[in-house]
Amino acid sequence: MRLLLRRAAMSGVALVAVLGVSGTSASATASGTWTVSPAGSYIGNAGTTTLGGGTLTVSCASSRITGSLLASDADGLAAGTLMPSMFSACTASGGAFSISVGPTPWKVNLLQRNASNPSRIDVSISGVTLGMSGTGCSVTGTGTLYGQYDNTTGQLLIGPTTAPASQVLAGAGSSCLGRVNPGDALSLKATYTLTPKQTITPPA
Repeated sequence: MRLLLRRAAMSGVALVAVLGVSGTSASATASGTWTVSPAGSYIGNAGTTTLGGGTLTVSCASSRITGSLLASDADGLAAGTLMPSMFSACTASGGAFSISVGPTPWKVNLLQRNASNPSRIDVSISGVTLGMSGTGCSVTGTGTLYGQYDNTTGQLLIGPTTAPASQVLAGAGSSCLGRVNPGDALSLKATYTLTPKQTITPPA
């Protein structure tokens, strides 16, 4: 009888050990990681690019970004970089404007698969410093922009209407003839076609 009980106890311990290992393995597999292919350096070109804040709207004929993306990342935060490198022919109300950006690179954060369009990935761009200047205007803001990357088209959309509102806020020294005031949200809206095209896959 003692022998039978000892064998039963040992079998129970072995079963618990197996189940424990299996549970841990399944949990690790479920967590997964973000993956990007082919990853590495990219260039993004956009046509009409719109910036603004308050009642000011600045339209640029084109713009360009460069950056890089990690091949894999555990949580998607700081999974890539983005550096605006050119804003061309920018005007507002017929007057020329210049666009400036602060310390770069900005950080690209992968957030989640878009709930309405499964081919899109929701992203945020943090560490942004954005400036606009023209006659009577000098505006600078810092904060976070939001957008989406479309795996089907290979385009990064910054500031689409389906993304959260910009959290880049005009600083205390900003002025623009009453058109932009400190604390106003500053926006950047553009659709960048990335080369090479990237495929971003969220954790399983």
